Amino acid sequence: MNVSSFNANNPYELLISQIIQIERQPQLALLGKRSEQTVFKTVLSDFDSTLSALNTSLDKLTDTLANPFQARAATVPEGAGFGVTASDSAAPGSHTLQVERLASTDTRLSQQFTSADGTLRSFFDTNGAQTFTIEVASPTDEDPDQRVGIEVTVNPEGTTDAEILTEIGAAINDAMSAAVDEGTIQGGDRASASVMNETSDTARFSLRSGGTGFANRLSFTDSANGLLGVLDIDNAGVVAGTSGGQVTAVGTSETDSDLNSRFVLDGLTLYRSTNEVTDAIEGLTLSLQSVGDVTSFRVGSDGDSIVASVKDFIANYNATLNFIKNKSEVDPESGARGDFAGDASITSLRFGMRNESLTAVESQSSDAPSELADLGIEINDDGTLQLTDEEKLIAAAEADSDAVQSFFAADDGLATRLQARLDIFLDTGGILDNRLDVAEARISRYNTQIERWDERLTQREDQLRAQYASLQETIATLQSQQDSLVSFYF
Repeated sequence: MNVSSFNANNPYELLISQIIQIERQPQLALLGKRSEQTVFKTVLSDFDSTLSALNTSLDKLTDTLANPFQARAATVPEGAGFGVTASDSAAPGSHTLQVERLASTDTRLSQQFTSADGTLRSFFDTNGAQTFTIEVASPTDEDPDQRVGIEVTVNPEGTTDAEILTEIGAAINDAMSAAVDEGTIQGGDRASASVMNETSDTARFSLRSGGTGFANRLSFTDSANGLLGVLDIDNAGVVAGTSGGQVTAVGTSETDSDLNSRFVLDGLTLYRSTNEVTDAIEGLTLSLQSVGDVTSFRVGSDGDSIVASVKDFIANYNATLNFIKNKSEVDPESGARGDFAGDASITSLRFGMRNESLTAVESQSSDAPSELADLGIEINDDGTLQLTDEEKLIAAAEADSDAVQSFFAADDGLATRLQARLDIFLDTGGILDNRLDVAEARISRYNTQIERWDERLTQREDQLRAQYASLQETIATLQSQQDSLVSFYF
């Protein structure tokens, strides 16, 4: 027999269940109160997050080290052949730039060999293993001009010139990798070697520097028997015909080396070992991309960044006002009250914020913005803010970025005053901490009381079952006695 089915249809079990349900009413009331406190705790946590988001926006507006209104951007015509990135330290203004040459890696080629010949085999058979040195740039913070020599030892087993060139290249690559593993040079400093085939029956050995420009040029110390001379890879001339040498004229300095980029900035010719130039004009990074004509570009306020910072503040400001408003309302029909209804400390924050947005910054000079309207920001009827004139905001920042920031960050600035109001709620031990602690304590107390009721009701069920079991035994005994008497008389 299914016990649960039996119990469900047992009149005594049904009666016990109804009694327990009646006696459970105080526990159900506690469960309701715990649910209310749990919901209220969630509301407080959401409110904490909303206030924290606004406080973060205000922190950005008051950060004097990273003034968001000093953000700079460069405007470069499409197809200019270069890009420009501006940092906050860049001065506004116009410039001209012409890229005349891009920086390139130092590439050296050996003379052309006939792949199947045995010229190099004869050299090694006569002279044995060869050790030479390739010097590469390996700059450090302490010594930006540091150069390091990497020794390479070659004793090939191949028979043809193509095979031996391949083995020489592998020996160089292995020596460079070992130097990187040992920390002698950085990964980007290593030279790389390979074999190139101009025709199906010829081969050249190619060696390339790790970085671009004269600073990353290669230099050599030949082996005792002049292997590099045989290869003609250390030829100081530019490759011509089947000879070896430099693909690009290395030169003797940064100004006469064709490895360096060359560009004319505001009429001045500059040379760099890289195409990413950070030290030509303070605050500007020039990305040289292709040779081209003289092109003008302009550095000014980064309107998109400035607008984004203000819009972020406005969004979080409005979210805070609306959160308080929605949680403070009372439904006129149902009488349902929001979680903050009647809470003077929280509802006063909303009115205080609205008052701050209407109050001018008195410390501003006469020609500086002192009200939100001066920055193109309107105050709506419900107290929320709206950026209605982005151009006005950008123009104010371009005219005097410090004055715009001081509107927010001065001792009587809008952001400073708003943060003073938020601190009362967000500080450790502040209003929100206290409210959350109270909610936690109530939930904990309700949990304890609910657990006690569980124990009490379980005991009550056991007690009722015992009583009804005893009653059933008594009824059974009486029934048995009655049956005996009936059988005796009849």
